[in-house]
Amino acid sequence: MIKTLLKKQLTEIFKNYFVDAKKNKARSRTSTILYFAFFAFLMLFISCSIFGSLGFSLTPIVKLGFGWLYYAVIGLIAVLFGVFGSVFSTYSGLYLAKDNDLILSMPVPVRAIMVSRLLGVYLMGLMYSAVVILPAVIIRFVVCGTDAAEITGAVLFTVLISLFVLVLSCIFGYLVAKVSLKLKNKSFITVIFALLFFAAYYYVYFNANKFLTGLIDNIVYYGENLKNKAYFVYVAGAAAEGEVLPLVMVSAAVLLSLSLTLFVISRSFIKIATSTAVQARVKYKAKSQGQKSQLGALIFKELKRFTSSPNYMLNCALGTVFMIAAGVFVVLKGADIRTIIIGTGYADLITVGICAVIAFMVSMNDVATPSVSLEGKTLWLVRSLPVDAKTVLKSKYLFEIYINALPALFLAICAVAATGADTLTAVLVILFAAAAVVFYALFDLYCGLHKVNLNWTNEVVPIKQSVSVLVALFGGFGIAIGLTFPYLAFSAFVGAKIYIAVITVILSAMSFLLYRYINKKGVKIFEML
Repeated sequence: MIKTLLKKQLTEIFKNYFVDAKKNKARSRTSTILYFAFFAFLMLFISCSIFGSLGFSLTPIVKLGFGWLYYAVIGLIAVLFGVFGSVFSTYSGLYLAKDNDLILSMPVPVRAIMVSRLLGVYLMGLMYSAVVILPAVIIRFVVCGTDAAEITGAVLFTVLISLFVLVLSCIFGYLVAKVSLKLKNKSFITVIFALLFFAAYYYVYFNANKFLTGLIDNIVYYGENLKNKAYFVYVAGAAAEGEVLPLVMVSAAVLLSLSLTLFVISRSFIKIATSTAVQARVKYKAKSQGQKSQLGALIFKELKRFTSSPNYMLNCALGTVFMIAAGVFVVLKGADIRTIIIGTGYADLITVGICAVIAFMVSMNDVATPSVSLEGKTLWLVRSLPVDAKTVLKSKYLFEIYINALPALFLAICAVAATGADTLTAVLVILFAAAAVVFYALFDLYCGLHKVNLNWTNEVVPIKQSVSVLVALFGGFGIAIGLTFPYLAFSAFVGAKIYIAVITVILSAMSFLLYRYINKKGVKIFEML
């Protein structure tokens, strides 16, 4: 029974490898094997390249007599990677699985259900933590040598890390499940967590080399301080090196925490698994409803569709976050930028570069492209309304303009203020930003009207996997490069002001042509869907 339930759990986790969501049918055995082989290759490639390189960078501290710190650093990264990789599968697979009511209604022992789901969580945590530990351990053995005691300690350390990841995943998964039951708008929470993860990832990525250099240069200071003030870190690292007493202490601590976690879950599994979100009782109050115009109502519909989908927000509007972040960055670094301009005399080049960055980041927001395909099988609802197709399409590109306008204006103002540009240059950059916002909204809708897919079963297909989105995204990048980079060849003959004015006019002319196309040919395409 446990084996069958575990197979079901793993099949759900890797559902995309067994089922083609676009065609809504099972993949062939060959296709499934190839998908798993490709997944295994990627995991091995990523683990060997990233964590193997990290391990190699840390080998000097082993030669300096701080081998325990090597394992402590690798172990911490493995725990973080393992918990992040498995905590959401814990939330959706252990606590709030969609089939809880169905499974619990069957003549299946509750203990078997709980054990199978815990094993699924454990295997996911083991996979994510092992791809960190194993390459680093192999690199250490090859570079620094080893013995039987250390091999034994490293193997047991890998197992203990995976068990500790299971404990933390169960705890954090429980917290995520409890919080999710009380949230009204989960989409924004999902987006916020994703953005925080991206920010943390890039912060660690860009500061990793600085951290490693500082650790190696001051290894004696950091090593002795950790050993004296955080003794458990030393014990964990020493256990991985095969020292008997630390290994016994770490094993006892992990097994005790695991036992307590399993005891609590066994006592509360039914209550958690059958929990439902608390429905707040709302007292009806009569109030007047403001009337919206047809266009206003359709734009509001686009907004509701956009905010209801984390996939839609993260994949089609991430440029908004980048524009705001870039604006704040150039303000903070304004003095340095002005110093560079004064020292190099590249003021014109930097001004055109600002326009390139604005165009590039605006092109990252392709909200209008999947908006037609996202109508899906409910397209008849829009078509049945007393609204012409031109107004429907207008709501789609206007909504993208609203998404882009303020962030692009913010970035343009921050950039010209940070560089100390004169009034005319500032006005031209702002006009270019406005022209870029309008052009890309129309261009994205133009792409979205071609290769329309209304038969999707998963919204990820029109949002991420359609040809129109691919063309809109990379075509937008290409247009940004094609408009701004030729200045490198013409800078000796044309000033930045004239060049920006020219490309602004070009964007405006292209926008006019796209506008006419959408209102004529685009309307006919939409009416024929």
